[in-house]
Amino acid sequence: MAINNAATQQFEKLIGQYEYPLLQYWEMKFEDNIKNSMIPVLFDRQQSSNPSEGISELVGAVDYRPWEGQFEYATLKEGNTKLITPVIWQRGLAFDRFTLSNAKLTDLKAQYGRFAIAAARLREQCAASIFTYADQTSFTAGGYTLDWTKTSNNVALASNSQTSANYSSTQDNLEALELTEENLETVCQKMFDVKDENGNAANLQPTTLVVPTALRKKALEIIGSDGKSDTGDNNLNIYEGSMRLIVWKEFKKQAAKSSQPWAVIDEEQFKQVALWVNRLEGGEDFEVDSHVDKETLTWKITSILWFAAGIFDWRPAQFSIPA
Repeated sequence: MAINNAATQQFEKLIGQYEYPLLQYWEMKFEDNIKNSMIPVLFDRQQSSNPSEGISELVGAVDYRPWEGQFEYATLKEGNTKLITPVIWQRGLAFDRFTLSNAKLTDLKAQYGRFAIAAARLREQCAASIFTYADQTSFTAGGYTLDWTKTSNNVALASNSQTSANYSSTQDNLEALELTEENLETVCQKMFDVKDENGNAANLQPTTLVVPTALRKKALEIIGSDGKSDTGDNNLNIYEGSMRLIVWKEFKKQAAKSSQPWAVIDEEQFKQVALWVNRLEGGEDFEVDSHVDKETLTWKITSILWFAAGIFDWRPAQFSIPA
């Protein structure tokens, strides 16, 4: 009987040959698939080393008054708080000696690059689900039930009963209207009327229309064409160029709904209240690593995503989610 060192040596040789290009390919594939992500467009991305991130608002009257020889000082107090806790997703691959011996690098790239694609897809789906399920207090993604649609007032991002820490009247940022020119104007006017946490005008501007791909044509007709939509005359379209259009392919209608949702946001203000927190220590969005078990002649590749998202304030967004 001979000691089979040749198999071990060949196994380690193959790993040395495949490891760097395969891990590099995974990372490259992930980057390719997040090029068109809406996360950097709509969310303020933050790197964190904390288990959770808490964001609190300060409320209180800050009205200006006539000068009477001295300054009067306003007193602020802590209002609502939003807690954002990153969660971990993982996936691994294991190659035994025989599989690896029969494999080619091109085959490994083609077959297992899909894991990097799946990581990018999960990340984008989590972000888009905040819009898809805006009228719900939670949604499910990758085996987790996530309350990322719940804002600091403990109400869904889109609701007919929005509350404020220092303003007693409830407000409303949810409709059930189809996307039409008239309904877009209705929703825009609602944004103009929103009050801040103290009951003052929130000073919001409806700058951006966010739609799923199913509403792309309709949205372009309303805000992207020079002629008035849904008419045969030659009237000019007053909405042309008035808003930015974001078509988000991962923004979907809910399974129980028959019509497509859409949203109007103040993009600058929304990005200030929509946080995307990355918890990976190296600052990367996607982490891959390699491990070798010499006893069983198994090569393992592991991948991790560790992130969370949260919307602190509902005010910069108006939603329409038809039945």
